[in-house]
Amino acid sequence: MKKRGIIMPELAWLLIAIVVLVVLLLLIGIATGKAAAAIDYIKNIFRFGVR
Repeated sequence: MKKRGIIMPELAWLLIAIVVLVVLLLLIGIATGKAAAAIDYIKNIFRFGVR
């Protein structure tokens, strides 16, 4: 019987790729000056209407 699923090396590469993508997006945001607005937008998404 063959087991199917994500094995550990593939999971590690997936996590590395996500971290690299986030770092690149942050660098682009800082370079264009829009990083602060993006961070505020993300904070507002996770606030769920609590004031």
